[in-house]
Amino acid sequence: MKSALRKTIQWILLLCLLLGILIQTLGFWNYNPTSVSTKTRIGMVISLIQLIVVVWYGMSYGNKEYSFKEAVKNWLEGVVTLIIFYLVFVISLPQFFSAWNLWGIFFPVLTSTSALFSGIIISLFFQPFIFRLQEKLNTKQNVLLLTAITVLIFALSAGNSLLTSYSIFGLYLAVPFAWGMLISKIKASKKVVLGLVVATIILLPAVYYLTIKLMPIQTPQGFIFSQMNMSWNTSLLMAPSSPLMILFVVAGALLFRSLMLGVSHRVFSILIPAIIFGTTSYGMSLWKEKLQLLLAPVSKKVTVLLILSLLVASFIINFVFVKFFLSNKRAQKFLNKFDENNLDGLIKLLEAGVDFLKRHSKSIILFAFLMFLSVIGFYTVRDIQSASDFWVALVFIFTSKFGTLVLSLIFLFAIYEIFYVITTRFWVSASIPTVLALGIAIADGIKMDLREEPVYPNEISEIVNWKTLIPMIGVQTLIYILVGIALLIAIIVYLELKHPHNLRRKKKSWLVLIGSLLILITPVWFNDENSAIYYISKGFDNNPDFRNPPDSTANNGAVLTFLDFIKVPIMEKVDGYSEHAIKQITKKYEKEAIAINKTRKNKLSDQTIVFNLSESFVDPKEFPGVKISDNVRDPMKYIRSLMSQTTSGKMLSAGYGGGTGNMEYESLTGFNMGNFSSALTPYTQVTSRYNFYPTIGMNFPYSSAIHPFNGTYYGRIDNYRRFKFNKFAYLGSKYKIYDKKSLGTSPYLSDETAYQNGLRQIKSRKNGQFINLISMQNHMPYGDYYSPNEYKDNVSGSSLADDNVKTSFAAYTKGVEYTDKAVKKFIKEIDEINKPITLVFYGDHYPSIIDQSLLSKYPIKMHSTTYFIYSNKYAREHGAKNKIVPDKYIATSSFIPMALEQTNSKVTAYQALLTRIYKDLPAMTINYSSSDGFELVDQNGKKVSEKKLTKKQKELLKDYQLIQYDMSAGKGYTLDVKSFYK
Repeated sequence: MKSALRKTIQWILLLCLLLGILIQTLGFWNYNPTSVSTKTRIGMVISLIQLIVVVWYGMSYGNKEYSFKEAVKNWLEGVVTLIIFYLVFVISLPQFFSAWNLWGIFFPVLTSTSALFSGIIISLFFQPFIFRLQEKLNTKQNVLLLTAITVLIFALSAGNSLLTSYSIFGLYLAVPFAWGMLISKIKASKKVVLGLVVATIILLPAVYYLTIKLMPIQTPQGFIFSQMNMSWNTSLLMAPSSPLMILFVVAGALLFRSLMLGVSHRVFSILIPAIIFGTTSYGMSLWKEKLQLLLAPVSKKVTVLLILSLLVASFIINFVFVKFFLSNKRAQKFLNKFDENNLDGLIKLLEAGVDFLKRHSKSIILFAFLMFLSVIGFYTVRDIQSASDFWVALVFIFTSKFGTLVLSLIFLFAIYEIFYVITTRFWVSASIPTVLALGIAIADGIKMDLREEPVYPNEISEIVNWKTLIPMIGVQTLIYILVGIALLIAIIVYLELKHPHNLRRKKKSWLVLIGSLLILITPVWFNDENSAIYYISKGFDNNPDFRNPPDSTANNGAVLTFLDFIKVPIMEKVDGYSEHAIKQITKKYEKEAIAINKTRKNKLSDQTIVFNLSESFVDPKEFPGVKISDNVRDPMKYIRSLMSQTTSGKMLSAGYGGGTGNMEYESLTGFNMGNFSSALTPYTQVTSRYNFYPTIGMNFPYSSAIHPFNGTYYGRIDNYRRFKFNKFAYLGSKYKIYDKKSLGTSPYLSDETAYQNGLRQIKSRKNGQFINLISMQNHMPYGDYYSPNEYKDNVSGSSLADDNVKTSFAAYTKGVEYTDKAVKKFIKEIDEINKPITLVFYGDHYPSIIDQSLLSKYPIKMHSTTYFIYSNKYAREHGAKNKIVPDKYIATSSFIPMALEQTNSKVTAYQALLTRIYKDLPAMTINYSSSDGFELVDQNGKKVSEKKLTKKQKELLKDYQLIQYDMSAGKGYTLDVKSFYK
């Protein structure tokens, strides 16, 4: 046959193969036709295409022994194509970004990016070994050996077991490649070829028919299969590993041997880009999601255009790769390293790899060490009770959460690189991420024990209160930390003196510095769904749960969780939010306010309202698994009696063991933590977005806050200024805290001190005023401060089995008794004042004393604190109520409308909205058992589904959420409506 004609036919065959490969982009494997016969035909065509490609590849490499360079060269072309293709994929479908696929770009064989591509690379790598073996054997021996291996692989692929999972790496395709090599060297007789062709003609329909019959069959699970958790592969006859399919291709190759030989490797390399386009999983996702090509009704012109475009792209990429990449001197130098074809050469390559590792040993060891630190961040927040728990967690981290582990490592290494370029000192620079990673992990562990939540970035500013943090951390823990820091410093000094490893700065060092700095600022966009960083973060399996930080920390580790909370989503945009919608709501509740005010006679500005946040105040008798003996005084004797006579009940807290600022925010603003998208701190992440923030204090001629402790926590100084409070008295402020008394050895000032300062403020002004009074007496830790303490030997129960817990609970109970007496004295004193005074008393959260595992068993109970609203004698004589219709369970955000109702005070439009929320909806709080949305609780302490709300209730709830969104993540349109808040 003439050379020109043969080449023409070869190109036609090659183009057919290219089209056959690219047609797979239509997603045949994802397509599930109703007809079994159609599915079978598609499967057989794809298997035949793969086998033809590999066998023909083998035929072109059967003439001599080639070096490993051929495998590397094809691998490089695949990598270049993958980079280009993945960039297009990620830009088009950023939501499908995956770090695993990113890894698969550079290691496609290990990650099974494409089984066909992997098969070709593996085959080319083993080519010299296959060639030498085939040279040693005669034709008959070669045929018998390949037949035996083919049958063996077929046997292993008959069931879906662990053994056949290796087929995803394309290992089995080395067998048809070896068949191709053998065919290129032998000349079969016409009789043999004819026999094979006849067998093909007979068996091909048989495979088709049997597969159709097998597919619908659910194979009975025999004893062996059931024990091995195996099932029969009903497509085994048409799989690429099927001897029958290989027989068909081998027969065709022998029949057209003279046509198929002589194709250059350069020509075959055109197949590589097409294989990447047509057989990668994310390629099919791209066509399916972006172009909707899943054999759905789509224009034939679009389909043809896509295939032709990919065909042209394959030629262009191949041309650019060969013309520019392979001709590059650096590329040639790299490829020449693989110019070996035997075991000695392979050993040399391994030795070169070992030398590379030795040259970069410090960086590699640092990488491993930083990964170890990242792993520690997973363990400090986990409840590890046994060795099995440890290993289960380790397997989980290195399998399911490996992406988050790598992401944490990237940030720690970026910190190291920054300090390494700046200081040029290896050991000093390595210590920085070490201290940060361990610091965050240890801090998370401590805070988890105290408050069941990790450390948040916005809390770093609290370091200025280090003196008050020491009692919470514990002196012993602090000593351990200081000793650890001292040891670390000593080790660094020793290493810097004895084993220095200083950086010689080069131009690229500054590029590394810039790149590392850019990496460190990316967490700002982790939660911005409109940014590429958001999808990259998700691609590393970073899926923070902002409503359940403990689980988020356990799943993502301490370092990454800390970064996740740098900028959290505040509140999901409420449907219909706009300036017009807000204005309509304000008008709606202006009318509601008019209706309510017809029955009210007092002005709020004439009243003296005291909101008293009593730190961690809960009825000790209501702790689960706790009993207080009748031999001692009821620690809440007076308050319990008072509650029976006035407005009182249970307040639903959004915190446990902490979160004081959040409850204060709810009480002062009327907004609810349950509406937010994450476990944020409004005082630092919401109010700071506005120059002025509305609170109940703005409805009075004078507002003040009193806190007999440091004033810097929760950014109170700035926030009260933002609330337009006239005064904030705290320890160290220009306003003196009077009558400072502590009880026993307690480090905190007593509640009596708080009330005496509150009383001074009440008496200091004749007219109405608002006072936010925050006590500290019952704050953690609960040491054995009080002596004598009669409760020590009179508390018991399953929750107090541990002596330390029992001692803490007894101290807490004694503290509650002291509060009870202080409240009694304060109530008596305000009853003697001739002006209307109303006290709203509430505990902000449960103290962290008993086992936190009980939270899941008693979620509502252990988030319910004590509250009461008391109006003094003068207020009752002038229109205030002694007791409004009692609600057993109320939201912290309901105190404003409740106080206004009890004082019989007129409301603003916003307060009218809060009144309707309080009156017409179940109590709202955060979701205690899930990370989704809020929770509604009825007066029996039972959850109420939002779906059970009436249409009117749902409309009311949406109005409330729109207003809260406006003043948290929105534009603050309500601030422009003068009559809405005031």
